[in-house]
Amino acid sequence: MTPTDQDLDIQPFDARPILLLVSVLFLTFVPRMLLAPLLLRIEAGFGLTRAQAGGLFFYMSLPYSAAMLGSGFVAARLHHRGTIVLSLIIVGLSLMLLSLAAEAWLLRAGLALLGAGAGLYAPSGIATLTGVAHARHWGKALAMHELGPILGFFSAPLLVELALRFASWRVLYALLGVICLLVAFLYARVASGGRFAGAAPRLRHITAIFSQVTFWVVALFFVLAVGLEVGVYSMLPTFLVAERGMSETVANSLVAVSRLTAVLLVFSSGFLADRFGARLLIAVVCVAAGLATALIGVAGGALLVAAVVLQPMLVSAFFPAGFIALAGVSPPQTRNLVVSMVIPLAYLFGGGVVPAGIGFLWQRGHFGAGFVAIGAMMITAVGLLRVLPERKSR
Repeated sequence: MTPTDQDLDIQPFDARPILLLVSVLFLTFVPRMLLAPLLLRIEAGFGLTRAQAGGLFFYMSLPYSAAMLGSGFVAARLHHRGTIVLSLIIVGLSLMLLSLAAEAWLLRAGLALLGAGAGLYAPSGIATLTGVAHARHWGKALAMHELGPILGFFSAPLLVELALRFASWRVLYALLGVICLLVAFLYARVASGGRFAGAAPRLRHITAIFSQVTFWVVALFFVLAVGLEVGVYSMLPTFLVAERGMSETVANSLVAVSRLTAVLLVFSSGFLADRFGARLLIAVVCVAAGLATALIGVAGGALLVAAVVLQPMLVSAFFPAGFIALAGVSPPQTRNLVVSMVIPLAYLFGGGVVPAGIGFLWQRGHFGAGFVAIGAMMITAVGLLRVLPERKSR
């Protein structure tokens, strides 16, 4: 037996530190998803116009991207563990501010603080995860990590419904804020991973990363995948009501349930990525997800329901393999920089350009064409995978 094989045999997969990171990701993700189901109430409560209400998403997304881009400076001083704790504290305080906001400027300030706090997590979270899990288990670990956004997409509308039925949205924000602060204290006490410094963005590091063709290819796939995930999620309920005649209750329930079904494939995708390699899995998943997304734009009846249910399940299967490919772009010391450069771009596109583009086509009477276009782009991009090295676990 070779030394490498021995190392793999004596390092079994430990799920405990991964589950702790999943809880942190959920708590930094789900508050950002609450705005969509609350938008009409917040619009009326603060006297906002439709344009002003829609602009609230950018008050979160821009600080989110900026904080992620600058997170390397924070991780270089606080280490990844301290950065994750700081992320939870900022998110918790922002939620408390939102629960107390009586004027629109305080609402915007709270949303901006929420975006900034959440943006600090991802680079340090991924660096910590790939540090506590052996490379052989990255697929499984990253698949578990994806439970955070999957459960966030599913639970956000349900939490809003419960809050509005028994209390108010302000109570919901306050409760989540307290939980974030408690988990920050817990994480600081028990977390063992991430006790190493991240690399602050430096010109030589950025130049080395930007000079790799593989970085740009993986970045493109993340941009498209987040577009299929967040962008489609943002516009799908409206499409189902306005174009397919569903009631709001049925449309929201279908979208929520469809996000939960992503759990069915995200774990197996991690195992498959470990077994067959990230490149092959990305190719299969992206073609299938692109087809399902395009089908949403043209199908009706049972076929439409099937496409809505399958699409998030297929898209979620991309991310474990995508993060494996992303981790291979750079050594561990600068891995957080790679994540902090790719994810902001992906979320700006997925949370901004894709829904705006679909809305632009909707105004011109071609709502479904937006889903067809983004699905076709994902399928076409598969041809670029040939530049990625084939990595297969043995």
